[in-house]
Amino acid sequence: MKSLIFLLLLLPILSASAAWESVESPHFRVYYKEGTVDPVSILQISEDFYAEMPQLTHLIPAGMIDIWVCDTQKEFQTSVHAPIQDWAVGCAFPLSRRIVILNPKHIAFAKLQLVQVLRHEIAHVLFGQCTRKAVREIPLWFIEGIAIYFAEEWVPSRHETLLRHIFSRSILPLQELERSFPRTQAGADLAYAESQDTVRWLVEVKGRDILFSLIAELHAGSNFSTAFETVVGWDLATYDILWRESLTERYQWASLFSNSYVLWGGFGGLALIGYLVCWNRRRRHLNRLAQQENSIDPFFRF
Repeated sequence: MKSLIFLLLLLPILSASAAWESVESPHFRVYYKEGTVDPVSILQISEDFYAEMPQLTHLIPAGMIDIWVCDTQKEFQTSVHAPIQDWAVGCAFPLSRRIVILNPKHIAFAKLQLVQVLRHEIAHVLFGQCTRKAVREIPLWFIEGIAIYFAEEWVPSRHETLLRHIFSRSILPLQELERSFPRTQAGADLAYAESQDTVRWLVEVKGRDILFSLIAELHAGSNFSTAFETVVGWDLATYDILWRESLTERYQWASLFSNSYVLWGGFGGLALIGYLVCWNRRRRHLNRLAQQENSIDPFFRF
């Protein structure tokens, strides 16, 4: 039955199978339309990342990971067959080992974006294959945080988003990001920024090996809450509190300015300093003019 459902999901793609080409490497198969993308570079990026993840790849069964490269946004939306925002450029189906991405020629900074998108989506597949026994119980913030961390993504806008919400004291509790992310782009940006930071902070506090220990527990069939508390030493509610407290410690200047009295007092102080500087500059200028008026112009000397 599952195979039939999966086949039905692929019908929009397979119906145009004559237009699709495919190339393979040891672990990946790329489907693309001739003349739209360089499949060899996609395979190379994918295999390079696969080789970087032996802690995950040795836990998953043998098999190919399919990557479908859609040439238009409409084709991408149709192929995904899931609620997805129109600004998304990649989607992974870990349990079926399938990835769908938008042709990078439609994306700004295409080469860099292609690398990030591929690594991110492949990380989803590898993590999902490793934790398939417990994958439906894993909170979305952790799933996305793991993908961002393993893909080594660096998106400056996420850092700016996080700072802005620390500044305005509008960080979302992780509990609100367990099953879904906000549907607006601004809300999703915050959710991804938080997911990235909370996993990064976990590694900073407990070390990188904590992730692989946690994945090993999930691979063995433990549910996420139990595995997290066993490996990390905190339950999820405590971790959420500690992480949010760490934000104000790690970004003290941002939390300082989140205090309205300090903020407006700072602005008032800056305005006063600016006024004094301008006043002092004008006073010196007037003094110079007065000195010039009292001196004799050398041209008129006899």
